[in-house]
Order: sequence, then structure tokens, then C-alpha cells
Amino acid sequence: VLEITGRSSSSVAAPLGSLPRARPSSTVRCAPPARDRMAPAPQDAGTASAIKALERYVNGMVTDSSRLVQGIAIVPLAPSEQTAVASSSSSGRKTIVLVQKGTALRALEAATILERTLAGTINRDYVYVGGAQYMITSVHRRSFYGRLMSSAAAGGVVIAKTNKLLVIATYAAPALSAEAIPQVEKFADDLVKLEY
Repeated sequence: VLEITGRSSSSVAAPLGSLPRARPSSTVRCAPPARDRMAPAPQDAGTASAIKALERYVNGMVTDSSRLVQGIAIVPLAPSEQTAVASSSSSGRKTIVLVQKGTALRALEAATILERTLAGTINRDYVYVGGAQYMITSVHRRSFYGRLMSSAAAGGVVIAKTNKLLVIATYAAPALSAEAIPQVEKFADDLVKLEY
């Protein structure tokens, strides 16, 4: 959200008529571009409309993040939403992954991560995402950060829990954890604000 604050309408440097007139000491908020907006979550995050909205949002996150985030997968926390996804899958295959882009998270990997995250034991053993091995190095209230172990290249994983979803994101060199982690945390915060 872009905020422009001014004392009078003449202090806002924009073409005439492009912004609403600002009153003295007022703030004008401009909406983000249409591709960045996502509708609030329907009651069931596993519905087709919710999945389409998440796909658009994830595609934007992976392609517009200056290549900080290599891939993202989203898994629902509730088994009822997993069932809805599995039955509405266009390929007919059963899966618990709602949306993924840039990573090949397998169903068994997703189920293991989900189970261990909910049990609070995710940091006790390696985590596998798309066949790559990660070691969880940081445990926070809702997030877990890990380092890539199965390759000589630098990289890591960020696992963040929202109200209804589990966000699993990977990053690789040249992205640093200090750059990628805040981006994924912001993504998870946005999902929480949208009731996901």
C-alpha cells in the first residue's frame, strides 16, 4: 500500500486528477496492483475458488520476489480441506498439497512435514522438500527455518504456519536467509490477514 501524506493537495506530485484531492494533514492510500490483491478466504480453504486465488498469489510471490524465493508449496492444516482438495483435483490423483510453484513437494514429504509441525517435532530430524534434505536450525512461535544439507550450494527452507495453512518455501544461492525469510514471513502474514 502506497501512502502519500501532504499538507495540501498541491504538495502531492502527481498528474492532476490521478489522485483524490488530499485534505490538509490527510493520508491518501493507493490500492496495490490487481495482481497483488487476493480475495478473503472462503470458509473452506480447499475450495476451487480459494485454490485459484492462492495459485495467483503464489505465482506472483515466486516470479516477483527478485528471485529470493525459489519455490513455495501450501498445505492445508485441516484434514477436511485436504479431502476437498484430493476430490477436486483435476488429475484425479490424491494430494494434500494445495498449491506449489518452483518446487516439487511430494505428498509423503508434505504429510511428514505437516505431522511433525503440528506435533512440534519438526526440528528433531531432517526435512525433505522435493528430494532435497534440510536441517531445521531455528524454531520460532509459528515458523521454522532450515539449511540445505544435500548439496554443496547454499540454500534453505522456511516453514510458516497460518490459521489454516502451512507455507513451505525454499531459497537457494545467491539469495541469503536474511533476505528470503522476511519475504516468506510477510507472505504468511498476508495470508493471515486474508483469513487463510
